[in-house]
Amino acid sequence: MKTDVLYREETGADGSRQCVWEFRPGREFLETLLRDLFENHYESLTFGPSIQGAVFECRVKAPPRRISFLDGYLTVDLGDWHFHLCIGKHRGDAQHPCPPELARWRRCARVMLLRIYQNPPIAGHAPVSYSMALLNGRNEQMVTFYLPNPYFDERYRVLETADWGKLALWNHIRTSYLGLEADPGPFADLF
Repeated sequence: MKTDVLYREETGADGSRQCVWEFRPGREFLETLLRDLFENHYESLTFGPSIQGAVFECRVKAPPRRISFLDGYLTVDLGDWHFHLCIGKHRGDAQHPCPPELARWRRCARVMLLRIYQNPPIAGHAPVSYSMALLNGRNEQMVTFYLPNPYFDERYRVLETADWGKLALWNHIRTSYLGLEADPGPFADLF
């Protein structure tokens, strides 16, 4: 299962350098990817909304109780709490139909795989973030998945020596879903 990917480099509002691999997924593609992340890689995920002024960094210690799909929404039930992501066609029901414009707004329209470098660079030009962000039809962020970073430990402290094994999930997404080559690291040559 692969999709078309567009690559670009951007400068973030904070001056960071962002390497972006963007794709517009179909529902089946995105559902398969999200199920894979939560069912098989939950221990490696940190996720939540990330907007200017607020970042949620949620982690789970067990796979979801259930993942279901109804009326365009993927629901991930984590036991004590759950969340919904609109990844498919959303219509509402007979008594409360959803207007088409609102349905387009809610639905995930873009996904970005991001490798972000702080400005000025730290740890020998180390990326500060490996992540995947889902954006809705108005380019508002829905959720970001922060993936393991070879330059940082689980508490985001800089490691003395990079642990390239931490790129396993990043590379799994790149190779299995996007048809890209694995990132070997290091990336000092990008500057």
